[in-house]
Amino acid sequence: MGFFLRRSRTALKKGKVVLFGCSNAVGRPLSLLLKMNPHVEELVCCSTTADGEVPSSGIAADLSHIDTLPKVRYATDEGQWPALLRDAQLILLCFGSSFDPVRQDRDIALKVAVPTMRRVMDAVASSDIKGNVAVVSSPVNSLTPLCAELLKASGKFDPRKVFGVTTLDVIRTRKLVAETLHMNPYDVNVPVVGGRGGVTACPLIAQTGLRISLEDIIRISGEVQSYGGPFEAAVGAESHDALSTEVAPPVALGLAYAACDFSTSLLKALRGDVGIVECALVESTMRPETPFFSSRVELGREGVQRIFPMGALTSYEHELIETAVPELTRDVQAGIEAATKC
Repeated sequence: MGFFLRRSRTALKKGKVVLFGCSNAVGRPLSLLLKMNPHVEELVCCSTTADGEVPSSGIAADLSHIDTLPKVRYATDEGQWPALLRDAQLILLCFGSSFDPVRQDRDIALKVAVPTMRRVMDAVASSDIKGNVAVVSSPVNSLTPLCAELLKASGKFDPRKVFGVTTLDVIRTRKLVAETLHMNPYDVNVPVVGGRGGVTACPLIAQTGLRISLEDIIRISGEVQSYGGPFEAAVGAESHDALSTEVAPPVALGLAYAACDFSTSLLKALRGDVGIVECALVESTMRPETPFFSSRVELGREGVQRIFPMGALTSYEHELIETAVPELTRDVQAGIEAATKC
């Protein structure tokens, strides 16, 4: 039915997606969206110790009632991960915090996710796959370089195939711009560069070519960077329930939608569709201060095919990026350092 690109001893199976963290606040709706996705032919559900009480078998059983194409499989224990990872085109990492923790809690969220990331990357290394790895859950700015460092240690790292999913910032910006201009969001395309969430997310709204005031641009950029604030304030600075996947934050469904949207684009590119461009956090020389930076990338059969320059920036956009880079650099460095400690 499709062309199988053979690499070494394995062949990527068209449309095979493995989801780690299938039973948390983001993983459950994401599992459903992937089961409904026409570009997915096989969905493998894997729970981790960081997930909720519902096992992957329960998620798979629930999905099995849905009359769509994807075949659903699941792992009952970690020992099954390497076998189920074989031939996968896309591995989605959805464990960890399901939303952007407040900046001071980044290290806590990272520490919680490190053991699971280590076990998953060990399984990836032992399965000898050549698939793409996409980090969905926060802190994306730290977990993506952590993932890369662990793959480097096992000799399995390919910079074209490791992504931090920043699509939530993109779709939120698109929605806010469309609301402001009374447009259909599908007619709006706004690049968001820098990193994932908070001050590291830099919408380049002026590059849309749309007639929108600087006042509105500043307002929208502020909303994009602070959308987690009300929830963070509600749980309180002294409570870390916000890091639990049992708490459904106000961005859980949006994050699941964003992850599915990115997955669709990548799967289409892997099958040979051309001209597909998404924003993602990837290894990049865009800024000398940090080895990872989110920008517009063209996707191809091997993952990242081309990284686009940021283009002409307004003075306000330049200010956004200059503010973001130091924070992003600290986030990335935290992920790299975590790899040496786990």
